[in-house]
Amino acid sequence: MRYELLSPAGSFEKMRFAFAYGADAVYVGVKSFSLREQATNLTLEELAEAVQYAHRLGKRLYVTTNIFFHNRHLAPFQDFVKEVAPLGVDGLIVSDLGMISWLREHYPEIPLHVSTQANTTNKESCRFYEKLGVCRIVLARELSLEEIGEIREAVSLELEAFVHGAMCVAYSGRCLLSNYFTNPRLYAPGEKFSPGKTLRTRDANQGDCAQSCRWEYYLVEKNRRNQMIPLEETEHGTAILSSKDLNLAAHLDRLMSVGINSFKIEGRMKSIYYVANVTRVYRHALDAFLKGERPSPEILSELDKVSHREYTTGFYFPHNESLQVTDPAYLREYTFLAYVKEITQQDTVCQAMNQIRKDQRIEVIFPDGRNMELPQPSLVVKGEEVFRVQPNEEFVLKGVVLEPFAILRENPRVL
Repeated sequence: MRYELLSPAGSFEKMRFAFAYGADAVYVGVKSFSLREQATNLTLEELAEAVQYAHRLGKRLYVTTNIFFHNRHLAPFQDFVKEVAPLGVDGLIVSDLGMISWLREHYPEIPLHVSTQANTTNKESCRFYEKLGVCRIVLARELSLEEIGEIREAVSLELEAFVHGAMCVAYSGRCLLSNYFTNPRLYAPGEKFSPGKTLRTRDANQGDCAQSCRWEYYLVEKNRRNQMIPLEETEHGTAILSSKDLNLAAHLDRLMSVGINSFKIEGRMKSIYYVANVTRVYRHALDAFLKGERPSPEILSELDKVSHREYTTGFYFPHNESLQVTDPAYLREYTFLAYVKEITQQDTVCQAMNQIRKDQRIEVIFPDGRNMELPQPSLVVKGEEVFRVQPNEEFVLKGVVLEPFAILRENPRVL
């Protein structure tokens, strides 16, 4: 059986790093029809270039078109597919049954993947999609390993499962909270906008989720609406609707045993550092299991060094693990500082993502799994040596030759 490590690519640059750090395939969004409207996403011109880039490396590229379609979307989507069809994408990820039927009729040559948004939870649904000519199903996240094994026995199409990243509070991501809480008609007069609110409605099922499940909520009694009672679960506050993040790096062998073909990492909105480091951990884990070995605990611990919430194994195992976070904040110890743009004979050109000081403890990570501490470097901006580099500045590590795709991060441990 062929196994695939599938990573998110919210931009062309993230795609390049995902491949460099071990992804077999990436899934990307375009400016419309994707459930990550706020991601950078790709233009059609960039998509054409991305497909060529992936295929030169012997990799695969899938395009997400998994919004919940309304009538107004149909004609633009059909025009979009007309332009995408000649590009040679390796698959369209679709949730809408009508669009799947239309695509099979008009573009039978394009491989179709049924999105997790379609909420496929049983073998009869999988048989139905297989009869339609779909080649892969991204299974609902609410399935157990036992249920997945039963589906594997019933169908021959490819099965894909999420193994890492943010989990939606709604069933298979079908969420109405964002639509409701960002509807301007429901704003109070003079309301001060909270994070995520704008002057327009943000519909999660149209790709514009405001992550309302991550907000903090109060209890209000009907006749005492001016008295807001805080829901205090821990000393950190409350997040009654917020889920932990999925982490199955240590359990990929169990997913392999029930017939999963593709292991999917969530995170098209995440940073280059997140995509790269999570991908290299799962590359190591998958390769180790294929050799009959266990992944290195040291490599697995790298998943604690990216921005994340508390981890969970989700619904896969029958021990009823709690999915609700105890701390609503992201866990962020390590800071993404910069990534390598160009190597010269004597120096390394980098792109800063956060402020960098010469006296910081800087660590470099590489695609092959190595980490290296960088002694206090000489930082040069526009030809002048500086003590501090600002976010989004291009700078040179003078006299330091790293490697393509290396990433700089701040190590928070005390010297």
